[in-house]
Amino acid sequence: MSDEKHESWGLMGAASREKADAYLEEQTRLARLQAQDLEREDRVRHWSLLIHHTSDVLKLALELAAAAIFISIVIAIGAAIWMASHDDGLVIDAFQVPPDMAAKGLTGDVVASQLLDRLTQMQAQTDSSRAPDTYASDWASGIKVYIPNTGISVGDAYRYLAGWLGHQTHISGEVYHTANGIVVTTRVGGDAGVSFAGREADISKLMQRAAESVYHITQPYRYAIYVGGSIPPPLGTQMQGRLLGDLALNGPDSEKPWAYAVWSYESLFVDDIGESLRRARMAVSYAPDLPLTLGNLAVFEQLAGHSEQAVAAARSTLKSLDGPGAAKVIPRAAAEYRPQFGAFLAEEAGDWNAAAAQYAVMRKSADFEGMHWNSDYATAADLAFAHDLRGSRAAASGSDADLENRTGAGYGWQLPNFYWPAFTRDTMLADWPAARRDIQAVLATPLANAHFQLIFKRMQMWPWLALADAHTGEGHAAWALIGKTPLDCYDCLRVRGLIDTTQRNWTGAGYWFARAARQAPSIPFAYSDWGAMLMAKGDRDGAIAKFTLANQKGPHFADPLEMWGEVLIAENRSDLAALKFEEAAKFAPEWGRLHLKWGEALRWSGDKANAAKQFALAARLG
Repeated sequence: MSDEKHESWGLMGAASREKADAYLEEQTRLARLQAQDLEREDRVRHWSLLIHHTSDVLKLALELAAAAIFISIVIAIGAAIWMASHDDGLVIDAFQVPPDMAAKGLTGDVVASQLLDRLTQMQAQTDSSRAPDTYASDWASGIKVYIPNTGISVGDAYRYLAGWLGHQTHISGEVYHTANGIVVTTRVGGDAGVSFAGREADISKLMQRAAESVYHITQPYRYAIYVGGSIPPPLGTQMQGRLLGDLALNGPDSEKPWAYAVWSYESLFVDDIGESLRRARMAVSYAPDLPLTLGNLAVFEQLAGHSEQAVAAARSTLKSLDGPGAAKVIPRAAAEYRPQFGAFLAEEAGDWNAAAAQYAVMRKSADFEGMHWNSDYATAADLAFAHDLRGSRAAASGSDADLENRTGAGYGWQLPNFYWPAFTRDTMLADWPAARRDIQAVLATPLANAHFQLIFKRMQMWPWLALADAHTGEGHAAWALIGKTPLDCYDCLRVRGLIDTTQRNWTGAGYWFARAARQAPSIPFAYSDWGAMLMAKGDRDGAIAKFTLANQKGPHFADPLEMWGEVLIAENRSDLAALKFEEAAKFAPEWGRLHLKWGEALRWSGDKANAAKQFALAARLG
């Protein structure tokens, strides 16, 4: 019995396990189905989220695009308003012309275009250092002819905006018949018209006169510069002087410094350097940071012989170019002014090689008012002062075949200093007869006679001819000529002292050198001349004292250092002399006499090997 019971229970257990397994299998299948459903739902949900996200992105992009378009429109409108409010250009409206002339092709638009062409040409011919934005009416927006359209265009809208907010200058006019020909009338803004009558066949000449009238009324300063450059002297100079004088005396304050600055040149042609200086100083008083006014003052002060004042004005010019004044001249002019006045300051300190380096910088920039030729000529002179005679000759044979006898064509008259290369080379060689011929040849050239006349000769030529006269035994002629030069001229005082030195009038020479030094205490040349005179007199201590002062004023000026060395040799201090020669050679390495004396100092010091090297250099240099 028990065995059957156990069997029955075994069968029941087996059945239960089968049911359990089947149940578990069903549950597993349901779980898989649920998982698959969840996976499908998850994919659908992700897809839905992606669609929503894309929709949001597209919506945002659309909004950003709309915003960008709106901002662009606002910017365009703002830019148009800004441009219109700053539009100071010249607008030429179509002229009114007779129907018969229009039928021949000379329509109102054509007449306006002819006026445009002539104004553009005159503006291109006006060579001025003045920056465009310094003009009250600059035409910076250009010159244009307005041809009306049918309907309203963007151009018309801008024109109305510029007329409302800007500062455009409108030119209008008409051409009409008379019994004797035609009349061309132009009007600037609302001013009364200016008329020019002539034959119909002369309309081209009438349009030129009309253009000049418009240029004069709208751009008085530029017109004066144009007249001075397009009409040969003396008529062009006289006309320019009248125009600038009227602008300086009666024009607005903004124009006065420019007018005075250029008007100051006009007095030079009538031998009135005092009036030129007065006008130049007036220009500076109106614009104390303007490079043109300061630079012109430096030129006139030096032309008058006021070297100390010229140095001060040149320093102020360079300072203005490093400040707000740089924006008041065109870049081409600023590029010339910097090396020009840098060279002048180097020359006034006796640093001739530094001056030549500045002229090399000037030569590389675009030419402005003849400065390329000026730089070649000045380089030749400066290298001669540095005792580099071969370098001087090479510079003089650069871009011009005949620098020594320049005719004056294209000459800028901008340099404060103007030395004479051939004359300087011969004075460095102590060949005074040749030097005298050199300066006489310069005096005979058109260069000397076409510009500035007596002023230039009196302060820039006569002193050196007088010195050459003194060295060639013409003492009376020397004093007669130097006596024609003013006593407030630095070089004129120096030359008086040098003439007295040739005549061994030590007291007189000392008097003149002292006056020159008082007049220009920062410049080394009078001290160096004074020291040379004392050396010739035999006053070695006095000479060294003056050479010391000259070296302090011009530490790169080789001449006082070399003469100081010669005095030390005479005092049996060849060791110290060699040091002076070595220092001088840094600034005048091509000076034959310097190497000769250096060799002597080394030989007396017992350094025969190095002495021989210096003698070899001296022999090579001559």
